[in-house]
Amino acid sequence: MIDHLKLTTKQPLSPSVQLMTDENQIEFVSIAHPKAQACFTLHGAHLIHFQPTGKAPVIWLSKTAIFDNNKAIRGGVPICWPWFGAPAAELGSGLPSHGFARNSQWQLGDISEDDSAVTINFKLVDTPATQALWPHSFELTLTATIGDSVQLSLTTKNTGNESLSYLAALHSYLNISAPEKTSVAGLGPTYVDSLDNKCMKNGAEKLSIAGPIDSLYIEPTDKVTLTDSGYDRELAIQSSGHDTIVAWTPWIEGAKGMADMPDDGYQTMLCLEAAITGTAIEVAPGQNHILSTSIS
Repeated sequence: MIDHLKLTTKQPLSPSVQLMTDENQIEFVSIAHPKAQACFTLHGAHLIHFQPTGKAPVIWLSKTAIFDNNKAIRGGVPICWPWFGAPAAELGSGLPSHGFARNSQWQLGDISEDDSAVTINFKLVDTPATQALWPHSFELTLTATIGDSVQLSLTTKNTGNESLSYLAALHSYLNISAPEKTSVAGLGPTYVDSLDNKCMKNGAEKLSIAGPIDSLYIEPTDKVTLTDSGYDRELAIQSSGHDTIVAWTPWIEGAKGMADMPDDGYQTMLCLEAAITGTAIEVAPGQNHILSTSIS
């Protein structure tokens, strides 16, 4: 599990799953299955740990991450929804970056498991508080399957009488051995560089990490591969329902400016995010749309 989190058992939920709390009574769903270990917080339905048995952790979590049920957690897989980045101007000012899903308390749903994996559902529905931020009725479901790989599927169901449109991301922080030992293939050459006034660029087919990156790759292949010679492994990221893979690292100065990331935290993380950042997905009443990513 995660060494710096002091968790205590609260309630067994299945043979491999327990509901746990920390000293501040923050709730965690801990998974200890023969195939893998994992952990979620109910705050944000946020995956903060995934580690196949006998292997290095796949998901990165900041050692100084803040758990208070208010702030988004630094690391893991935050759920950015129903907008990505800053909200649209017509929604008003003062709204949270990347939406409200990652800062909301989710409900734990069904749990099932067999010899190969554990599957857990988390749900979030509209309330007067969400309606004040985003005036739509919805049911949001995260289905997580933990085994040799981790699979996350985010289903947006429109439970209202009018169409809704949304942007989103499964903001995956991946654990790496070192930037200079890591490269990424399958992103495609066409991207929008958010560090350079959002200019469209054509670059190399393989991404090396030698400085700050904040790029939206808008023509990714079906499978993005992160090769890490330090861990002697390849991570395959396969996604659907998206139009973009976002690559991000804050690098030296960015890490120093974050209270919830150690100054050297950038050396062991890279974000590769399945995202919807271009044309918003329109969901008709009674219909749904699924954004998913699998890391193996």
